[in-house]
Amino acid sequence: MSAPAGWAPPASSRRLPAVAPAALLVGATALLLVAGAVWPAWRTVAWWLLPLLGLGAVLHARTLRRRALDERREWRTKIDDAGLSLAQWVPGESVSMSPGWQSRLGPLDPADPLAWLAQVHAVDRMKLEERLPALLQGGATTADAHGPEGRDALAGEATPDPEPDSLHHALRLPDEDGGWVWHELRLRVARRDPRGRARQVLASLQDIQWRRTAEERQRMSSGLFQHLHEGLAITDLDHRLLDANPAYWALMAALLEPPAGLVIENGDPTPHTADALRRQMLGHPALPMDEAQLRRAGHDPEAIAEALADPAGHWQGLVKVRAAGGQPRTLRLTVSSIPEPEGPPRYRVLALSDLTQELQRQQALERLGRFDLLTGLPNEQEFLRRLQAALQTSRQVGPGFMLCVARVDLDGFAAFNRRHGVARADQAMQELARRLTLALRQAPQWSDEVARLGGDEFGLLLRVQSVEEAQQALDRLVQVLRRPIDPDDESGAVGPGSAGTATDAEGHAVDAKDALGGALRLSASVGATLYPQDGGEAETLMRHAAHALYRVKRNGRDGVQFFDVEKRRSREAQAQAALRVQQALEAGELCLYYQPKLDLVSGALLGAEALLRWRHPQRGLLAPATFLPTVEHSGMAAQLGHWVLEQALEQARLWRAQGLDLELSVNISPRHLAAPAFVPRLEALLARHPDVPPERIVLELLESSALDDVAHARRLLTDCKRLGLRLAMDDFGTGYATLSVLKQLPLDQLKIDRSFVQTMLVDAQDHALVQGVIALAGQFGCELVAEGVESPAHAQALIDLGCHVGQGSGLCEPLPPQALLDWALRRTPPPSPARPRAPLPDVLPHIAPGVPTQAIP
Repeated sequence: MSAPAGWAPPASSRRLPAVAPAALLVGATALLLVAGAVWPAWRTVAWWLLPLLGLGAVLHARTLRRRALDERREWRTKIDDAGLSLAQWVPGESVSMSPGWQSRLGPLDPADPLAWLAQVHAVDRMKLEERLPALLQGGATTADAHGPEGRDALAGEATPDPEPDSLHHALRLPDEDGGWVWHELRLRVARRDPRGRARQVLASLQDIQWRRTAEERQRMSSGLFQHLHEGLAITDLDHRLLDANPAYWALMAALLEPPAGLVIENGDPTPHTADALRRQMLGHPALPMDEAQLRRAGHDPEAIAEALADPAGHWQGLVKVRAAGGQPRTLRLTVSSIPEPEGPPRYRVLALSDLTQELQRQQALERLGRFDLLTGLPNEQEFLRRLQAALQTSRQVGPGFMLCVARVDLDGFAAFNRRHGVARADQAMQELARRLTLALRQAPQWSDEVARLGGDEFGLLLRVQSVEEAQQALDRLVQVLRRPIDPDDESGAVGPGSAGTATDAEGHAVDAKDALGGALRLSASVGATLYPQDGGEAETLMRHAAHALYRVKRNGRDGVQFFDVEKRRSREAQAQAALRVQQALEAGELCLYYQPKLDLVSGALLGAEALLRWRHPQRGLLAPATFLPTVEHSGMAAQLGHWVLEQALEQARLWRAQGLDLELSVNISPRHLAAPAFVPRLEALLARHPDVPPERIVLELLESSALDDVAHARRLLTDCKRLGLRLAMDDFGTGYATLSVLKQLPLDQLKIDRSFVQTMLVDAQDHALVQGVIALAGQFGCELVAEGVESPAHAQALIDLGCHVGQGSGLCEPLPPQALLDWALRRTPPPSPARPRAPLPDVLPHIAPGVPTQAIP
């Protein structure tokens, strides 16, 4: 708030109201004296009226003075409330100031009324000191505070004023916090002497910091609006264009300018000059906010209007426009309502950015992340994405074609790279990628895919109808890769033919010319898999193709091999079966049955063999042949064998406590025997069962256990013998152990395999084999046990050949522990026959009643 330019404190007549009563008293006295002289009767009245007139005059003068003081206080209050400080001085004589001036600048010194300039900011003081002498000595410079010239004055620049006796200037004064506050200074010379020098100066000082802040914000907003690279436009609620910044006009000119003029609804391009654009577009819907353009871009004008209905409404979206030349542009459009202090919004601001180049750069960056820089082929990530899309399409379409996923590795390319350098190797890689791309098949609905997976490896995705077609397609692509490449020829083309082959330092087959630095003939190793036969996901198919490629390399490279799906399924089934056995072991579903070993002559119970069984919840009691082969090829063979040993020793302890002392045989698998801690764990088991004599435990081994490393097997078996255990060779005659191997092993028993015993009555060769084994056991000093004794005739034939111990279903089926104990305690062995060759009517009847004679399946 500024005081008027011609404002001054109240006139001096109001400041001297006491003169009026005296004048009135003198005038009244003169009048009464004249009246008394003319009319004597008035004299008495005059003496009474004169004091009354004087008193009235004094009272009236006081009233006027009080009113003047009240007005001055009211003015002072208004001035202070407006932040205006006033001062007046007569140079060298007198000074007066308002409390506001004194609080800001301190009291004035009559001798130096301009001493307060020392508190002004140095820059502003310098400018004032240049102009004040001219004002005070006659002739002044001023700056009008109104209009553009006033804004220049507030910036510290003065211009000639029509009033030569005034000066307006903006200056900065310190505040209590040590900062600077803008004030507006107005000086006016009220009176000059005959020489033109100032005799009376009026000064006003007003705080205009709020105005400076507002003007700075306005300048910043204006600068932001004018210089922002994003196009900004002000519209009314109907999106009619009211104003826009240069960036908006430049964007419109770029879009509307021929030959890239935007096609309007009527097909006529608009003018492209700035003035013509303004005349054409102001007052019309701002592009691209016209309804037709928004609908073409896929936006609903009603939805946009609904989003902007709120006073703080906001909407943003992408708008694609088509230039007259056909070049598409993508614009980001943001529309926001401008809140009003009172009432609903009246205007909206529209922000427009051209994202065309940004999107193109983004697409280029995405392409760099999806394609190989050297060859331009898709990289592994992009290949996986396309493979996933092909699998999805195949699942939706259903049967009709297969997908062949292949990995191609270039044999010997690393040696070529080292020999000829990176530049020529890159050139050769580009040539090979070009060949593969040209060799791919295409159809209207699909096309084969090739990608560079990294290094010297490519990926292929082929659509085929059969395995034979996939094999032919891969063979054809391998032949394409085998064509020679001349590293000295930039085109990569060479003539047909080859100069023979050679081998590089890594043993890879390369062309003989390449070994001498000439043309390169590469071979390729290809691993592939077929979908849906191999029903995995994209990553699984790639992994299976890599497995097939590894087998090709392991077998000598330069070939094509498909992933064996059936073999994989078999391995998975085995793994599942082994896992199920592990679960059965943990759940207590596994148990041991025991098959007695009898003296074929006397029928005496000599011992028993521990046999593993599985009480399957669904399939019933299972023999070991249904699950042990799976376990033997897994990692739990040693764990299961150790469990069997522990269970057998515990059962032997229980039987001995119940009065049954048997020689107990336990089967040891080759993997269990080869376990690193076999002997220490066995020793620990025996130590935990001191009631079981080690010589009553027989470890039955297979011939294959000793074939891989005879010396190691002999050391293990010697350690077992040191522990007091007895050793037996199980299923003797079915393996490939030689007599020299048999001689080196510390065996106590030989067990004739059931396959020979069961057919010895009908097969002369098996009969001779049994006879030979019996004779061999006698030569080596080993006890003999025959398996598979199914009938009295088998028992009699074995006795005739000299074998007196046997086991089999014809004697007794494998029994649970308690059943075997009951059977052993209630049977009474018959006396020994008089002659060794006598029939055995008294042996088989001692089989437990009710025990089935059929083998467990």
